[in-house]
Amino acid sequence: MSLDTIVARLQNMHPFNIYQVTAAGDAEPWWEVTGAEVVPQVVLNENDITEQVQAISAQIMHWGRLCSQCKRVWEIEERKYRIWRDSYSLELLRAGEEDKTKKMTEKVRDMTVRQHPEYTAHYIKTERAEEAYNAASAILDGFRAKKDAIKAAVYRSNESGAAILKV
Repeated sequence: MSLDTIVARLQNMHPFNIYQVTAAGDAEPWWEVTGAEVVPQVVLNENDITEQVQAISAQIMHWGRLCSQCKRVWEIEERKYRIWRDSYSLELLRAGEEDKTKKMTEKVRDMTVRQHPEYTAHYIKTERAEEAYNAASAILDGFRAKKDAIKAAVYRSNESGAAILKV
């Protein structure tokens, strides 16, 4: 995908939160990211090309780290949902064993789990974490595309024995 296409998509990106993982293993909001703050960093600007060449590796590492953090939060939220779902399913099975007149099928148990109010809360948290990961990945792709554009447009020229960047 070209840098221009990625920049156009990033401009229309909704704000999202990057969550940090606390010592207790919970995710809490840490930084709200908007397209308006990211796009100027992703766009290739010929006026300060030297600074951009020097900063691109750090930007890729920074967003790679944030992308990994978002992936970790997504996995934590999925794990919390699975733990809750399995615990609740066990409660339902135990209640069904005590009441011998009703045999709960897996389909009925799954429907009962999805009707529980906590299911919605877990679903929203997991979805939010997935969206943050996807948005951070898109930003990381933008910086990688910028690196490729820099490689294609910028070269080192030796004038007077000193290497300088030329577009």
